[in-house]
Amino acid sequence: MKALSQSTTQRRHRQRIFLLAVISRAVLLLAMAISCAIIPDFHPGDDVLQFNLRLDNPNDAAGSTCFCLQGHACDVGAMERRHNSMINGIFCADDDNDTKHQIRYDWLDQFYSFILPPITKWDAARFLTLSVDPWARYPPPLQFIEQFTCNDGKDDTQACNATTADEYKKALNKSEQAHAFLPLFPLIIRYTAGFFIKSIPHRFLPSTYEATIAFTAAIVNMLAFAIAAVSLYDLTIFTSMRNDQTTTKEDDTRNNTMNYYCNISKTAAELFCVNPAGVFFTSAYSESLFAMLTFAGHAIAARGLYDTSLKRRKNAKSNRSNIRLVPYFWVLSTLLWALASYVRSNGTFSSIWLMLIGIGQCFSYICIAISAKQDDIDCIRAVTMKCVSTLCCYGILALTIAAPVFYHDARGHRFHCIESNISVFNKNEWCAQAEDSATFSLYAHVQRKHWNVGLLRYYELKQIPNFILAMPILSLSFGAAIWWIGMSWNSLIARDGPGCKRYMTVTNVFLWAFQALSSSSDSANSSSAVSNSSLLLLGPSCLPHYAILAGFALVGTFVAHVQISTRLICSSCPALYWCLTVLIANEKDNNTKSKTNTKPIRATKMISIYFILFNMLGVIMHVNWLPWT
Repeated sequence: MKALSQSTTQRRHRQRIFLLAVISRAVLLLAMAISCAIIPDFHPGDDVLQFNLRLDNPNDAAGSTCFCLQGHACDVGAMERRHNSMINGIFCADDDNDTKHQIRYDWLDQFYSFILPPITKWDAARFLTLSVDPWARYPPPLQFIEQFTCNDGKDDTQACNATTADEYKKALNKSEQAHAFLPLFPLIIRYTAGFFIKSIPHRFLPSTYEATIAFTAAIVNMLAFAIAAVSLYDLTIFTSMRNDQTTTKEDDTRNNTMNYYCNISKTAAELFCVNPAGVFFTSAYSESLFAMLTFAGHAIAARGLYDTSLKRRKNAKSNRSNIRLVPYFWVLSTLLWALASYVRSNGTFSSIWLMLIGIGQCFSYICIAISAKQDDIDCIRAVTMKCVSTLCCYGILALTIAAPVFYHDARGHRFHCIESNISVFNKNEWCAQAEDSATFSLYAHVQRKHWNVGLLRYYELKQIPNFILAMPILSLSFGAAIWWIGMSWNSLIARDGPGCKRYMTVTNVFLWAFQALSSSSDSANSSSAVSNSSLLLLGPSCLPHYAILAGFALVGTFVAHVQISTRLICSSCPALYWCLTVLIANEKDNNTKSKTNTKPIRATKMISIYFILFNMLGVIMHVNWLPWT
């Protein structure tokens, strides 16, 4: 009955978290729409791509609004037109659907005109453009440029050629910039929109294909965000359960502890639902889909690590591990993380996470051999072979995670340097670099060329406001990593004895790193018990999560545009929410016990102010073309 009660509690929590995630997205979307309607737009600059929903003119009785334009994904004849250089994006395509003769609801068209514009700003315009236009990543055909710049037979030939070259260069830059946005999110939006168009009566959909794409992006992100929140809940629960297998508890104690873990897991998921980057999880950005794939992969891995740890305890008396080199759950997690890498390039950080687990696996083999006092040649040879085979297996999985980014680079090179027809103008300057250097990355080149991304490139006086904007999330991230170091050090080193053993000597640092990595593997014994059960989320076995959190904070501080650090970390790092959950849980415990001598007081209030303030500023600034990216 108690196991059934725990299962029921977890199921109810998942349902409530899913509902909270959906409601939070709907409320934020409504707030964004109101802000967009009442606050005048700021002019972002002529070089900023904007996405036209074509909803300005309402549909009249005759159905004058064109649903699909030539060259868009909905144009069934686009391939033939492109081959014949006959595409004109201002003309209506000869679509075979019956949208022109269906009765529409004016109130629904007005609703779409009100709710959709705020989710199309800044980088969302690029994702939506890539969803609408299947050829946005391709270099433009030269004949297509000449068609619109040299269409007058009386034009001066020299002036015409100069204009054509200039227009071609602009179009070529746009196709290059498109390579900075990986394709899985636009593809999912495009094919989901196609499903909606075939399945839902057109009178209930927006009156243009562009608006239908934006509507689909909102639905996809809402669903992905809800799944990400539930996945974070499962990840937190299984991580806590795995770390709590050190002591044998009575049934009542175990049941109370499980309820406690359900509650702190629920808190972590709720924090994610109201995280300070909420506007990006609601707009047509890829953060929601990326978080869903990343957190789901971690949840499956955490469940697998927990099950493996249970089996290991049951087989402890037989002195046999019975652990596969690569258990099944790593394969499922790797597939999800590989998909995440095809959504956002920072998904490749999961390969680092996985390699840390593999290294920890090797260290655990060494620990087992040392504890068994097996130092003969055969034992050393067996442990060495296990370590080599384990690292090879995890290395293959790590390469699988990073493979989509390599494939995306190779695809961009093929589009621009091999398949493109550029007989008149020279190839892109980077084509020769790509052929001469095996380490050339088109993605990194585009980021560096068009957005000045690189080590310390953003360290300019004019960027000080952006550093202030990112300071809260970076401070929390570095603080969480330092807190984890302190907790794991006390758990692994300081507890072993008084005096010199607590000092940070080279030997102790090496021993601490060795034991922390070993405890994070899927064949390690559970870490030692701690006095406060919520601190299990800061235990040594969580090393890979806090290492990735620190890595993202370093990237945001020194390499990337610093202002993206908030959405970068909030969509990638479960450890951030664990640290905040522990702060909140400790404050509740302190208030209950009337003690104030442990963790900082008023943590809940400070976290609430930060989350609410940044969500409000995002709603006001992002949707009105003010810098909040």
